[in-house]
Amino acid sequence: MTRRLRHATAVLVAMCCSAPAAAQTGRAAGLVRDTAGHSVRGAIVRALNDNAHPSEITASTDTKGRWAMIGLSSGEWRFVVEAPGFATARATVPVRVAGSAPMVFTLARDPGPLPGALEKNIQQLISDANTLRDQRRFDQAIAAYDEIRTKNPRLTAVSLVLAETYQQKAAQERDPAARKALLSLAAGSYSEVLKTDASNARAQAGLESTRREAAGVN
Repeated sequence: MTRRLRHATAVLVAMCCSAPAAAQTGRAAGLVRDTAGHSVRGAIVRALNDNAHPSEITASTDTKGRWAMIGLSSGEWRFVVEAPGFATARATVPVRVAGSAPMVFTLARDPGPLPGALEKNIQQLISDANTLRDQRRFDQAIAAYDEIRTKNPRLTAVSLVLAETYQQKAAQERDPAARKALLSLAAGSYSEVLKTDASNARAQAGLESTRREAAGVN
């Protein structure tokens, strides 16, 4: 009985200690659909808040258009939703730690031409490229990201990841000229993001650090 009482007390103490930390972050979730009410699969949802840490959180929709993300502090968050063949949707939504109502984003079809449209399994393509990057197979990952971006330049999130992959490869490069060339490519990708999303804090910080790093290469 004494052992059980000690165990129960330890569990209770652990729960009390962890509660304040858990209460500091919130969760956002919702749906992405088109104007006809159909679910949009593989859409990329980004939440941005310059005053939060982290300042950007990304999620993608499943086959039913559902998405969810955790770790958002309370406050105003800018949401950017992108999907192949659709116009980008943006909204500023207050997020509360106690919980926010589900967010539904409706995407309108992009009336412009979309040459070389991506396959329906875009999320799988991005996931495969991420795996190559995590395995530090940077050349293959860069080629994969570049192909995705070329087929659909409106997916700015891909340009952002591509820029960061260039930086990762540059960090391993010992030849100064090759390293500087990779940093230049990274800066170019960050600039592409800022052309369509000028307030993207992650791209702004990445561009600044890349330029600073390139200036220090001898």
